[in-house]
Parts: sequence; C-alpha cells; structure tokens
Amino acid sequence: MTLNTIDVSVIVIYFLIILYIGFFTARNKKSESSVEDFILAGRKVTLPIFVATLVATWYGSILGVGEFAYNDGIVAWLCFCVPYYIAGAIFGCFFAKKIRASNVKTIPELIINKFGERAGKISSIIVLIITIPASYLLMLGVILQLFTGWDLWICVILGAVVSLSYLYSGGFKADILTNTAQFFLMYIGFAVLLYYAISTYGGIDIMFNKLPETHKTAPGNHSWQYIFMWYIIAFQTFIDPSFHQRASAAKTPQTAQRGVLISVLCWLVFDTLTILCGLYAAAFLNLNDSLMAYPVLAEQILPHFWKGVYLVALLAAIMSTLDSYSFISSVTIGNDLLEPFFRKRKIFKHLSIQKLTQIGLILTAIFSIIGAVVLPSVIDLIYKTASIAIPGLIIPVLLTFTHKYRISERKIIQIMLLSSGTSLIWILFSVFSNNSTIFVTIEPMLPGLVMSVILTTLFIKKNEMA
Repeated sequence: MTLNTIDVSVIVIYFLIILYIGFFTARNKKSESSVEDFILAGRKVTLPIFVATLVATWYGSILGVGEFAYNDGIVAWLCFCVPYYIAGAIFGCFFAKKIRASNVKTIPELIINKFGERAGKISSIIVLIITIPASYLLMLGVILQLFTGWDLWICVILGAVVSLSYLYSGGFKADILTNTAQFFLMYIGFAVLLYYAISTYGGIDIMFNKLPETHKTAPGNHSWQYIFMWYIIAFQTFIDPSFHQRASAAKTPQTAQRGVLISVLCWLVFDTLTILCGLYAAAFLNLNDSLMAYPVLAEQILPHFWKGVYLVALLAAIMSTLDSYSFISSVTIGNDLLEPFFRKRKIFKHLSIQKLTQIGLILTAIFSIIGAVVLPSVIDLIYKTASIAIPGLIIPVLLTFTHKYRISERKIIQIMLLSSGTSLIWILFSVFSNNSTIFVTIEPMLPGLVMSVILTTLFIKKNEMA
C-alpha cells in the first residue's frame, strides 16, 4: 500500500495516543491494589464508556467482514449482522442486569457458583478456545505488513508487543479507555471510505447493479443451513466473555442493560458502513485475496491523509478486540486456572491475582503469536472455534440464571465435554472426509447442540424449593 509522510504521521500519532492513554492509566493503577480494580475497573464503568468499549470490542474481525461481503454480498449482512442484533437485544433485556447483580468477575465463576469447581475449570478451558485472540493478531499483523513491508511473523510479534504492553500494568481500565478512543476512529474511517466510494464509483444503486446475481440474493453461494448456523453462532453472545466482563464492570445493573441495547443501535450504523464498503469492493475490484477487500479499496480511492486515517480505523477496530480478548484470556488463565492451582501450594501463595493475570497475558501473547502465524482464514477460524465452544457452554451458562432447575456437577461436566467434543470430532472428520459425506453436509455445531439438548433433557431436574 502506497503511503506518504502524511499517512505515516497519522498512523504514528495514533499509536502514540493509544500508548499514552494505556500507560497513563497504568501510572494511576500504582495506588490501587484490589482485584476488582485491575480486572473490572472497580465496577465503575459509566454508560458512555460502556457503549464505546462494547461496540469497539465486537469488531475485531473487521477484515473478515470485508472478506465475507466481497465473496458473498448481502448474505454477509444476514450472517454477520442481523443474528447479532437479535442476540444482543435478548442479552440486554434478560441477562445484562443479572450478570451485574451477581457480582462475579468471569463466566467460570458463574459456573463455579452454580455447579462447583471442577465444572468451572472445564468451562475455563472452553472459554479460552474463543478468547485466545490469534485471528485478531493475524489481522493486525496483516495491516502492519501493508505499510511496513516486513515479514508477517515480524509484524505479528510487533503487533502483540505494542497492543498488549499497556494491559500488563493498566489492566481493564487501560483496555476500556483505549477502546473509547478507538470507537470514534472506527466510525470516522469507514464513513470516509464510503463517502469516497460513492464519489468515485457512483451511488449505491449503481454499485448494486454491478454486483453478481449471487451477491444480491439469499442464500447466495451458501445453503440456508449455513445461514441458519450463523444465527446459532450469534448466541455466542450469551457466553461471550467480553459481554460478561463489561456487564460485570458496569456502574449499575441498569447501566449494563441500557448499554447493551444502545450498542445494538451503534452496531447497526457501523455495519451499514462496513457492508456497503465491502459491496463496493465486490462490484468494482477484482481481487486475488478477498481478505484485502477494504485495504485495496482504500488504496484505489482515498487521497493521502485520509488513507492514513482509514488505516488507523482498521487498526482501531482490530486492536480494540485484540486487547479485550487478550485481557479476558489472561484473566481466565490467571484468575480461573492458575489461582485455584497455586492457592493449594504454599510456595506460590504470595502471587496475587494481578500478578497471575499478568502471567496469563504473557502466555496469551505467546499462544496468539503461534496461532496467528500458522492458522488460515479469519472467517474459518471464528466459525470453527465458535462451533466447538457454544454447544458446551450455552446451556450451563443459561442455567446459572435460574433457580428453578438443577443438574449435578458430574452431569454438567458431561454435558460440556460431550457437547463440545462432538463438534470437535465432527470438524476433524470433515477435514478428512470427501465432500459427499455427512460430516461435510451438516455443520459441526449442530450435532454438538443436539447432544447438549439431549443430555440436558435427560439430566435436568426441577427444584422443589423453586
């Protein structure tokens, strides 16, 4: 991508601002020592900050949105947008207030309180499957490679160091305050790209007429089953650790509920910008790599300075999610896995939750770098990890919000392991099977969910005290 001094200056200024915000909050943290301060910003997140951090966190797969829109047209809106509005609205109406009122810090803590420690440990492993941010680090590395020209692995490591350094000392407060700045940059960048796309190529009607027919109708290049599965995937919202963490950190239960519902409206606006930009790329560009739909479109139509601003918008969208999921992953490792393990061993008792979370952040960075270098498509990675995690967690998490029903710890562990295991085995079989087999024609999440429902139906009992 061709950049001049002005573009590079804009990008450098962005990194300086983000690092300043992150490390400024880290300096303030020195006088604070509680677990809630480091992990949940003291549960004092106000409504504007809540909305900004939740909206920004939800768009780490921004290059994946462009890839989807370029390859499949309006189906991207049906798969990547509408299901999440529905799931987000349900989460806001029925779960956000309950999570804040529960005063837990993480999803595994919810599971522990309801089902016991062993179930909590299993849920921690499943949470890590969807929070290790390898796909987001990959996208950040790709963007850094665009304007440095360095090898991808170097850009991935550089991205991990720059993006995660301030989380080490700043904790969740550093995450949400940098997210707030990134929130505004995301909207500005994509509004500029859409404006120049319309100015360069013509109105939306002209663009729509140039799209292939498969891009204008559903299910397009996919089956209805594939589209339906994205609606199931959207229910990952109910077990998404970033939703739970932010709901837990909200100032009041009402802040959590209102914040989620306002965020749904913000997603609608941002999705309109991103999907339309992806459709312009599909209509007017011929690409070998659809993951590059947005960067190539920006290269073609944006003047200097605005090109730098747009790259900053991409960086903001990716880094906001990378930071958030990295911190959640580190909390899961430190608070939910290492702390119970070290608590029982006197030699490690001096290690605080904050220190264990920092160790978790280092481990998260290592795992993410390895994953980003060796794993393929962003969309494929998100789809497969969600297909494994959702069947194992969805029902156990939902059951934590009701006192009417109960399942023993041993049986809830069976539900988690057998449901997620079924989807994992299905994915592995589909890799080595011919295209005509049942493992290819049926999406892997479906058998996992069926297993979860069957086992829950067999194991669940109604509480007589309810």
